Amino acid sequence: MSTSSELENTSVFQSFFYLNYRLNIIFVILFIYGGDNIMQTKIKEYLSIDELIENIKSKNIKIKDENKLKNFFEYNNYYYITGYKEIFKHSDDTYKKDVYFEDIITIYQLDKKLKLVFAEVLFEIEQKVKTVFSNNFCKQYGYKDLDLIDPSNYDKNSKYLLQCLSKLNDQIKWYGKESSAVEYYNNKYGYIPVWVLMKVLTFGMVRDLIANSKSSAKGVISKKISNDGLLNYKEVQNMLELLIIIRNICCHDDKLIGYVHKKVRVMNTKYHKYFNIETNDFDEYLIGKKDLFATLICIKYFVSRETYSKFIDDIDRLITEYSNKIENITKDELLKYMSLPINFKEIKDL
Repeated sequence: MSTSSELENTSVFQSFFYLNYRLNIIFVILFIYGGDNIMQTKIKEYLSIDELIENIKSKNIKIKDENKLKNFFEYNNYYYITGYKEIFKHSDDTYKKDVYFEDIITIYQLDKKLKLVFAEVLFEIEQKVKTVFSNNFCKQYGYKDLDLIDPSNYDKNSKYLLQCLSKLNDQIKWYGKESSAVEYYNNKYGYIPVWVLMKVLTFGMVRDLIANSKSSAKGVISKKISNDGLLNYKEVQNMLELLIIIRNICCHDDKLIGYVHKKVRVMNTKYHKYFNIETNDFDEYLIGKKDLFATLICIKYFVSRETYSKFIDDIDRLITEYSNKIENITKDELLKYMSLPINFKEIKDL
């Protein structure tokens, strides 16, 4: 049995708090494994607009029009905008020469425009996936809401089936009550058609329903929604996972530029080879697996050539337009930050 002194000596976590009133910053100093490693976290308090301006200047970031910037902060979140600052920094976390805060705003504005472009094609893909799933399900199992939540219409061996159907019930209940179409069918016919429910269910929910479908249904749906019909179920599901995340980023106005997923890895494709993407020591591609280039690759498998060509042209036009507004960032540097090959536009003709 361990003594109290032994327990004290083997303590793996000790902490204390030191409040610096002058700087209005709480330094949380965490001592790990007896203090061998130290992590400091700064918890910042609210700053007025004037204080924000001074904070910007203290970081050697220039301001072109202070009054205009103050007015901008009346309606735009400073802390959200600064999420776009990384492209203006050196590897040692210092800012590049002659960086203006207005340049950071320019990248933020580019991101907003790009999200509209991405959202348009992702909504089209969402509609396609929901329609294919709905049509296949109705043909095989029935067209009513009770058919959709019936466990016997899915893979009985799926360990996530009950959890999935419970989530389905919740979405029908909570999202359905806001839908006039759902209310109409429920009141007049006593049931809700599956194709009507597709309007209120999330993209992620439908993806989960496909994941819990029987093997035969998975195969039919995967071939139907992919352009060449050659993608298998796992490849489609992996791509949809990334596309749903990007879709939600666009819809909830999160940061798109520079996005890299922590877990998703799309399969290697002919496009990786064409662009001669570099690999790491494990022979894994450095870009095009979990980032914006991976998203471009995924989208190509689900939309028409015409739609895709316009999509890529719109992206290239925006990147060119906004990179020209910033003096110390080139288009090539912006593309690299976005994990896009310099000649990425060629993908539309492949």
